[in-house]
Amino acid sequence: MLDQAQKEEVLAYSKIAEASGGLLTLKDLLELLAIDATEEELEQGISSDESLSSKVFVESGLVLSRHPGSDRGSAREAAEEEDRRRRRAMANVEAARAFARLLSKDTVFVAVAGTNSYLSAAVSDDIDFYCITKTDGMWAFMLKSLILSRVFSLLRRPTPPFDFSFVMDEECANEELSRPKGALYARDTLNARVISGSDAYRTILENASWMKSYFPSLYERRLAEVGSGQGRSLPGKKGSKIVNSWLFITLGSYVGLRAWILNRKLAKHGRSDSIFKTWIGPGRLEYASRRYGELGKMYQGLEKR
Repeated sequence: MLDQAQKEEVLAYSKIAEASGGLLTLKDLLELLAIDATEEELEQGISSDESLSSKVFVESGLVLSRHPGSDRGSAREAAEEEDRRRRRAMANVEAARAFARLLSKDTVFVAVAGTNSYLSAAVSDDIDFYCITKTDGMWAFMLKSLILSRVFSLLRRPTPPFDFSFVMDEECANEELSRPKGALYARDTLNARVISGSDAYRTILENASWMKSYFPSLYERRLAEVGSGQGRSLPGKKGSKIVNSWLFITLGSYVGLRAWILNRKLAKHGRSDSIFKTWIGPGRLEYASRRYGELGKMYQGLEKR
């Protein structure tokens, strides 16, 4: 049996999944709730609760919100679409893995983030990278990756565009990721699809133990997956501070201008939810859309329950 708090969490997580464009699986829900039960027991708990089953139902291992006119037929269609999104995301992760081989000398950690990391990618979704570079080497990495990603996309069509939405150098990452943040930030980090740098990823998790307070089961699983060895000591090798500073001024200015132009286009076409904030610094480049901000607010509401 689910208690009242857990029932509210079921509803909240299903709404969050729906708002992000994907669907919530029973497996993921069990981990988010951090309860000792099987998927079958959780499904039974949802189905047998009158108040809960009037708002959500389970089909093919997926938890779906009920809407006017929704039925088992529409649920099966949604499950079929989710399977297509999963296969698309897996293909995107493999494309990212192939491209990341070109970046191995410049990074200590590379992962796929965004919808692909949740294995639920729409046709229009980019492939978001989450990267940590050596200290004072971030903008040299950005110059190289922006050039190579354009060439790679031309040679491997129809691979979706690569988007470097979260990039930091080691020194910045060590400070930024150890600072407590919200549940959305924690879940995104814990769901990252690691391509290279498992030792560095373990260090990230160990330095960000605050994530465990939000998702204890998910946090422990991710720690176990990267093994019990010692994490990478941050910071490690360094790049050229002079070169990095010059590229930050030049390339960073170009990236900022391009972001401003794109936001203007999005506003002009009425896509206000896609307008994004940009954080640019010598060791940091991060994008976050308004839609992402709204998801963060949904998680905040969950935290207050």
